[in-house]
Amino acid sequence: MMPVPALVTPVHRLCVATAAMRYHEPVWLLYGILATEGTRPGQVVRDANGSYDMGPMGINSIWLPVLARLGIRRVDVLDDGCQNVAVGAWILARNLRGHQVPQRAFAHPRAFWRHVGDYNSATPHWNHLYRQRVALAAQQQYFAPLEDLHGDH
Repeated sequence: MMPVPALVTPVHRLCVATAAMRYHEPVWLLYGILATEGTRPGQVVRDANGSYDMGPMGINSIWLPVLARLGIRRVDVLDDGCQNVAVGAWILARNLRGHQVPQRAFAHPRAFWRHVGDYNSATPHWNHLYRQRVALAAQQQYFAPLEDLHGDH
């Protein structure tokens, strides 16, 4: 019997709002990462180090062993837009531990933004560039329809 291919599902506003609420993160920050990553469910982007990023939140393949222990498969991260956003928010929450709730998010803005940059890279140069891009995207893209950003027309 041939395996049934996974159904690629888009990201919806409810996915973003649910993930933001679950992990106590500002919803605009998740929108900023989505806009910065600029990819879609089912899309793979190869990195120079041999790893690859998957789907709308650009989940790096280095997370797959950890996610597998949690019962989350590669196909879920790659093709399920809502699951991809949830995983991205979970990874971000691990970085932002202690900075998530809105009233504490900017108590230490330098640390907060450094941790946002850690979502992409701990290397200072790449971290700085990424957090600048996320901050700019969050300002510009916050009210843009997800369907326009991620191809659910």
